[in-house]
Amino acid sequence: MAKPRRRAMAVKRRGPWARVLLAVLVFLGCLAGWGGWTGIRAFLASDFMTLSTLEITGCCVLPEESVREALEPLLGRPLHRVRPDSVAAALDSLPRVRRARVRRQLPGTLVCRIEEAEGVALVWDGAWRELDADGRPLARFGDVPPDLPIIRRGGSVPADSARGLALRALAALGAASFDLAGEVSELAVEAEGLVYYRNRSATRVILGWEDYEARTRCYREVFAELTAAGAFPAELDLRFRDQVVAR
Repeated sequence: MAKPRRRAMAVKRRGPWARVLLAVLVFLGCLAGWGGWTGIRAFLASDFMTLSTLEITGCCVLPEESVREALEPLLGRPLHRVRPDSVAAALDSLPRVRRARVRRQLPGTLVCRIEEAEGVALVWDGAWRELDADGRPLARFGDVPPDLPIIRRGGSVPADSARGLALRALAALGAASFDLAGEVSELAVEAEGLVYYRNRSATRVILGWEDYEARTRCYREVFAELTAAGAFPAELDLRFRDQVVAR
């Protein structure tokens, strides 16, 4: 018995109009893509997306104009090409800036928040120098030095060592919730170790050479009693464990 022959599958040929329609659809797709990209480029180049405004906050000692001058070269650039991290890193190098925070904001605005380093003491070096908690000098811009404790050298202790002891003591007093500007007038290294003089009385407070954290905590416990008494003694010795000796 003869096997039946397979019929060849009929191939439906597209007419000329189908090819024209396909070409038209491809053309329209390309046109839409080109138009979309052109629209996006036009939007990115518009005033809405162009950096035109600098919003700067947080400047207290550092003149705001110094920050503005550092940022002005960015004006006119597309906002999406301004990298906030890079701008913040550049602002961190300005005098007195502890940290800069930068973000973009529509329309066309760069928002910069400046956090300045805070001074904790003054030293005399031909002029009054303001120091931060790490002992680094902070720039001043023509205004008078703030009301801060003064570190003065005493005896044969090198200036750097005396400064280090004083800053450690100030950190301990701050951790014990003392108002440094109100509590401390001057600090110096004397025969008994580090000594500071109270700002609102003639009291001499002896801290010694070490363990300032424990000594200032002990002082904090009796501070309210001393304040309530209305008058501080001429001398307070904090060198003894868990007690304050008044003389």
